[in-house]
Amino acid sequence: MERSTADSFYCYIGPSITGLIQHGAIYRGTRKKAMAAAAAAIEKYPLIKTLIVSGDKLPEARLKVKKPGNALYKNYQRILGKA
Repeated sequence: MERSTADSFYCYIGPSITGLIQHGAIYRGTRKKAMAAAAAAIEKYPLIKTLIVSGDKLPEARLKVKKPGNALYKNYQRILGKA
């Protein structure tokens, strides 16, 4: 069964950056809406865009950011080093 866009959500799985974005932030709706909501954080740290994942990919992505050897982990670490 396919989800309607009303049911879809995106989640930020990167590190919290005070005043910009919080780890675990949920954005309801489309990817475009999620990117718009996180625009200030993305402007300052463009890699944040790669760590906003859809609800269907969330379980796998949450594991990947903790395990070396993939882009999600690398981007998480890069943001962590700059923030």
